[in-house]
Amino acid sequence: MGKTRVRLILGASVFAYFVTVVERSSMGVASLSATDRFQVSAASLSTLTVAQLLVYAVMQVPAGILLDRFGPRRLIIAGSLITGMGNLIVAVSPLFPVAVIGRAIVGFGDAFVFISMIRLINSWIPGSRATRYTQLFANLGQLGQLGSAIPFAWLLGFAGWAPAFGSISALALVAASVATLFIRDDPKQQQVTMIPGPMLAESFRLNWRDAHTWKAFWVHFTLQSSGSLFILLWGYPFLVQGELVDKGVATALLSSFVFIGFFVGPILSHVCVTHPQRRHVLVTSIYSAMVFAWLLIFLTPGRNPLWQLVLLVLVIGLGGPASMIAFDYSRTTISESRIGSANGIINSGGFVATFSSMFLIGMCLDLIRDLGLVDNRQLYNLDAFKLALPLQLFIMSLGLFFFYRSRRAAIAAGIGK
Repeated sequence: MGKTRVRLILGASVFAYFVTVVERSSMGVASLSATDRFQVSAASLSTLTVAQLLVYAVMQVPAGILLDRFGPRRLIIAGSLITGMGNLIVAVSPLFPVAVIGRAIVGFGDAFVFISMIRLINSWIPGSRATRYTQLFANLGQLGQLGSAIPFAWLLGFAGWAPAFGSISALALVAASVATLFIRDDPKQQQVTMIPGPMLAESFRLNWRDAHTWKAFWVHFTLQSSGSLFILLWGYPFLVQGELVDKGVATALLSSFVFIGFFVGPILSHVCVTHPQRRHVLVTSIYSAMVFAWLLIFLTPGRNPLWQLVLLVLVIGLGGPASMIAFDYSRTTISESRIGSANGIINSGGFVATFSSMFLIGMCLDLIRDLGLVDNRQLYNLDAFKLALPLQLFIMSLGLFFFYRSRRAAIAAGIGK
């Protein structure tokens, strides 16, 4: 197949992922509006995103199995339609539980798109070039955060809840149409994508018992969660109501995550390709930098100066592109015939960590307010944030511990680093 056709196929998959990120991250700038619309507590508000991420994480393994069975084209089309349906429910929901169901449906559809894009890259781009394209396409898709942070946020403020969420629901239909027109599975993969059910079960069993799968899972778990919970829910209220940052500045800080990936991603992919034996050093170094940046925030009395907030965003913004190291591990250690279900397991890692941290933080914020430990005249208080947000560091550290444990098991199994 010609280069132009391959570019159209991959371009359509990136566009579908871009739209999925818009659908996924829209609640990050709508959290304060959701509080006013539904009159809910911090823990209740967190369930809007926790339900979405929980369903996303739970669906990763089934999505990976379905990917090995039916191929990426069908899953991208289905995922786009389902995410659009979920946000349409959110748009018209009069009650908070209905909105939670809508966001859970968004998570269900979201589960199909990213790993399908990764499969298309591995199918159409040979060898180590796939690592560079994975970083590039992940960053291009993450531009969807700008779609939610700028035009969606403007539309939400200008037109209100229903038109804003209705508009991004319609955008998902466009993505499904583009995928239908342009995406094609690799013909060489047709024999792979029609694996019978018993073989799929065996493939999943092998992946579940494979130390290389879990090594990659814990990379994703450790590095992705901090930036994700900041973008998807707690970053905006922390900046606006906690640090009293201007809303425009807060939006700019959240948007900057996207551009960080474009600078850092190529460097990380180059190191992974040229020095694969040093990938664990990258994981540990980026984890350490994120912990340091958060501790600087927590240990500074009162409001943090803007330079500290900028530093925080720059450092935790490394986590997204760095989590792609997980898929470089899977590309180099896992058989192509079962890489769909393997990547499904791996991709759930960061989201398991994210929704766990997110919900714990919400519960802690409510507990702090109920116990009267801080000024409770407003829902989001800076002192409360500085007591609750450190919970994420425990989750991240747990991930790093299990990464090294799985890495030792993988080395013992005969394949290194």
